[in-house]
Amino acid sequence: MKPQDRSKEQLVNDLRQAEVEIAQLKKAEDNHRKVAEALDHERKFYADLANALPSGIYRLRVFHDMSSNEEKWASSNDSPYTIEFANDRFFEILNLDSVAFKKNPGIINDLIFEADKAEFVRLNVEANLNVTPFTWEGRFVVNNNPVWIHFESIPRVLENGDIIWTGTLNDISKRKNEELEIALKNQELVKLNAEKVMFLSIIAHDLKSHFNSIIGFSEFLTEKIKKKEYEQIEKFANIILLSSKRAMDLLMNLMQWAQSHTGRMAFNPEHFEMMAFINETTFPYDDIAGQKSIAIKMVLPSRMPVFADKAMISAIFRNLISNAIKFTNPGGEVTISAIKQQKEIIFSVRDTGVGIPKNSFEKLFRIDQSFSTTGTDKETGTGMGLILCKEFVEKHGGKIWVESEKGAGSTFYFTLPLNATIALGNT
Repeated sequence: MKPQDRSKEQLVNDLRQAEVEIAQLKKAEDNHRKVAEALDHERKFYADLANALPSGIYRLRVFHDMSSNEEKWASSNDSPYTIEFANDRFFEILNLDSVAFKKNPGIINDLIFEADKAEFVRLNVEANLNVTPFTWEGRFVVNNNPVWIHFESIPRVLENGDIIWTGTLNDISKRKNEELEIALKNQELVKLNAEKVMFLSIIAHDLKSHFNSIIGFSEFLTEKIKKKEYEQIEKFANIILLSSKRAMDLLMNLMQWAQSHTGRMAFNPEHFEMMAFINETTFPYDDIAGQKSIAIKMVLPSRMPVFADKAMISAIFRNLISNAIKFTNPGGEVTISAIKQQKEIIFSVRDTGVGIPKNSFEKLFRIDQSFSTTGTDKETGTGMGLILCKEFVEKHGGKIWVESEKGAGSTFYFTLPLNATIALGNT
């Protein structure tokens, strides 16, 4: 074979070999493209799956030489980790810019509620130091609003000592608010139950005292009638009458308080003339005041039409006047007055009685604070009348308070706002 023929044959073989290699390369390229397409499909599939979840999902790498550095965990600019993945929901919950966060993940620290930062840092350091799961619940400030966030993630240590953390983030504000509301309601129920138990025990004690008095003096009265000792009969009859009236006042207060607290006492405001109503309400107390030679005076305008609940206003005056008589010495005065101001009407019941120590003012209107003293004629009471007054005044949008000095008498004030007292005709 001629040399030139051999060269041609070799060239043909080389060409055929090249064609084979090109075919193999094309096949490899096709396979590579298919693999890349499959990987891209899988990546999009899992990214879509991750972004569709209601929870925030994240994966971060904590550098082994920085994992327990508290300063870096608390830093907003120099974090000890880098973000490898976070789904859309993660950024939505925290209202974070994904590009800025991935560039500097430490900015998340700026969102943590100041009082919760120390625990967040401490738990992160402990979890990385011990390579144990990380769980934290705390408050973030998102769009100037507090948001409760729950983090939960698990660690995986790499050969170089770095730690990969994969976890979830959830907005638990609704659950936390519901838990807080339930806790507050439970506290209120416990408080109310304790108050009612104490309140009812006081009521029972006072009723027992009144009925013991009625029963005891009724027995004495029976004996005196047999003996026709008329002077003693009148004395005991008056004591029985007074005890009966006090027991009735107590029962009326108890009934109204129970109705108010069980929702059975409706708030029914109506138009009426307050001055005539006050005269009508105070009339039954003229006799009681007369027995102690106490004068009841009125300093009232000729007319003052209002829009209020008659039953509640009656209870307020009934209790304030009864207390004023109870704590005023014989020969004293009880003065009822009313002044209309620009935004409210101020009513007052003033006595010239024994007065109240200033350190006892707060106890007067609280059911959880037992405050009851004996009247100038040894009258007893539970103090519940003032509690009832406070509730009824506040139903009208007003307020109640006392001014007093020990030994110098007391003045109880309460207001009715003009937006709740609609005048009839000229005022």
